[in-house]
Amino acid sequence: MRRSETATIPLAHTRWRHIWQLAWPIMLSNVTIPLVGAVDVAMMGRLDDPVFIGGVGLGMIVFNFIYFGLGFLRMGTTGLVAQMYGTGQDDKIAFLLIRGITLAFGLGSLFILASPFVSMAALYMFSASDMAEQLMTDYISIRLFAVPAALANMVLLGGLYGRQQMRLGMALLFLVNGINLFLDIVLVAGFGMRVDGVAMASVAAQWGGFGFMIWRITRIWPGQLGRLIRPLAGARLPLWLDFVAYRQFFTLGRDIFIRTILLIGCEALLLNEAAKMDDLALATCQIMLSIFGLLAFAIDGFAHAAEALVGEAIGRKNPTMLRIVIRRTNYLAGMMALLLSVFLWAGQPLILSLMTSQPALIAFADAYWPWVVSLPLASFLAFQMDGIFVGATCGTQMRNAMIIASASFAAAILLLSFGLTGLMASFVGYLALRGLSLWWMIDHVHNKAKAVGIGD
Repeated sequence: MRRSETATIPLAHTRWRHIWQLAWPIMLSNVTIPLVGAVDVAMMGRLDDPVFIGGVGLGMIVFNFIYFGLGFLRMGTTGLVAQMYGTGQDDKIAFLLIRGITLAFGLGSLFILASPFVSMAALYMFSASDMAEQLMTDYISIRLFAVPAALANMVLLGGLYGRQQMRLGMALLFLVNGINLFLDIVLVAGFGMRVDGVAMASVAAQWGGFGFMIWRITRIWPGQLGRLIRPLAGARLPLWLDFVAYRQFFTLGRDIFIRTILLIGCEALLLNEAAKMDDLALATCQIMLSIFGLLAFAIDGFAHAAEALVGEAIGRKNPTMLRIVIRRTNYLAGMMALLLSVFLWAGQPLILSLMTSQPALIAFADAYWPWVVSLPLASFLAFQMDGIFVGATCGTQMRNAMIIASASFAAAILLLSFGLTGLMASFVGYLALRGLSLWWMIDHVHNKAKAVGIGD
């Protein structure tokens, strides 16, 4: 590539159109994620006993915890790959991917071997009927065989996002979720299977997606995987088997994992405090969290774009590109948050009617709806800052900011008593503090791009 062409790349990658091209595939593919869970529940709902829904629902919570807790495999890979992409180090990207895949297979194999202990932990956490618990353990024991492929897909997804191949990442998510949906219907409705059918659909979908993506990568970037497996001439081990690099990945993963556990803990604390009040308060908070989860899918598109572009700017050592990327992705995310808040305000009757048919709950939730409307505006900066700090691989700062926000949230709801209004206000404040505390640490990101390099 000629120097003049290389110099134009940072400018082209900060354009509004390019940012949108990175964001929209994420938003679109995210739609399929909750759809799979809904179809799993719908298939169980066709059976002759509601216990099947309960058994699968409890099992799904276990896997949500596993995948969410190990999300550092995707986030850490994205940040590291994006920085290598910025410097054109394709060989190092390939080495990083194979390290991530071997780590994913190792962790996934441990979960399979520990299947009895995973089931025991689930039985300890949940209290349900004997039948529901048996169905849950059956579901877990089968679906655990999907974990190695699912974790490896996280690594591949992180690599694709880091290389700004969002459409290929969208294809992976569409394929995995599409296979899952198709097999759910075929195995349950067609072959009369039950919990084992939806679990086997998940296993086949994850391995099918992994196999397809490995094949696709070898077609797009030929030769990379082949030279990963064999050592170079005179080398005793393959170059990807770099224990220092593994340690770097684990350090970054440790900080992101701590941040993730605290995030899960804050949402659990919210529901636990609501449950102490009454059933209506608990249901209202659950509706709030459900809507918050859907909002995240929409706003996250710009955070993923920020991950890739911030990492590229740091890899290029281009502070100008970094400043533009941060400003523009934050602006677009803020506009999206404003539109979502307007939608929640205008669509309140329709949204509540879709969430519940209980008049008492609708009337109760109506009084607290302003807090739901405020969710996008309060949380968009947290999503964006997460994306920016992931791209900069600043895991320590992400962890520290989360400690500050979660400790403040816990103090607010445990030391101050304001009823459900105070609880919701504390949660909204916690979301805002997550973003503001990271913004206060933004110099750590800018310092990574200050050295003179390509594009300056």
